[in-house]
Amino acid sequence: MKFTPKQYAQALYDAIHETGAKDHDLVLDNFVKILAQNGDLGRYAEIENDYHLLEMESKGIKQADVTVARDMEMNSGLLDQLNKIIGGKADIKKKVDDGLVGGVVIKIDDTLIDASIKTQLKNINNTLKQ
Repeated sequence: MKFTPKQYAQALYDAIHETGAKDHDLVLDNFVKILAQNGDLGRYAEIENDYHLLEMESKGIKQADVTVARDMEMNSGLLDQLNKIIGGKADIKKKVDDGLVGGVVIKIDDTLIDASIKTQLKNINNTLKQ
């Protein structure tokens, strides 16, 4: 049976939080052995990323992938709005995409907020064609 990186991360997260600090090395050693037995050592980076997301979630922090048209500082108003939307604190991962023309695209979990000029222009174009 194959496990997803998210399932591995959840199992490790549960095991770490159910044991005392002195046993964490043993938990990690056993976890690596299981990964090796299942041939999944190469999935370490994905598992680590999912584990990090679980840790952040437990602290009320969600990862927000923010794509902008050009490199700029994050507006504090935008950050406040993101924090309100997620009901917690946002950990911003910013990317630059010159193809956006302007505006911003925000992805939080399965939610996509596309306020890019590129998309707005496409929507106007589609409306005019109808």
